[in-house]
Amino acid sequence: MEITLPTDCGNAPRIAIVSDFVVAWAAGDIDAMSPWIADDVSWSIIGAQTHHGPDAAEAVVPELSPVRIDIASVITHGRLASCDGFLDDGTTRISFSHAFRFSNTTKTGRVAEVRTYVIESQVD
Repeated sequence: MEITLPTDCGNAPRIAIVSDFVVAWAAGDIDAMSPWIADDVSWSIIGAQTHHGPDAAEAVVPELSPVRIDIASVITHGRLASCDGFLDDGTTRISFSHAFRFSNTTKTGRVAEVRTYVIESQVD
């Protein structure tokens, strides 16, 4: 899979955590996501469903096998983070935006809430 990540100053460790988490989400790699997910996580796909608990990630990973993921930006501040970009499998593109709330402000804080916005379109 081709992965494009934003360049940053490297001073915010949570930027790398969010980037890795979103790449794992795009790839459907639940094992890579699990250590970061709080037991009582709430994950909403806006306009669809909200999933709760440690199995929420399995319900929200994309159904396609991406050949490319492009993360345009990652912004973090305290317990909050956001990330947007797109992934595609050569024919279908999923543009996404995730808004995260972590359980605390430490770099070991787990993902407590995610609000995900997705738009599916055809690759030109």
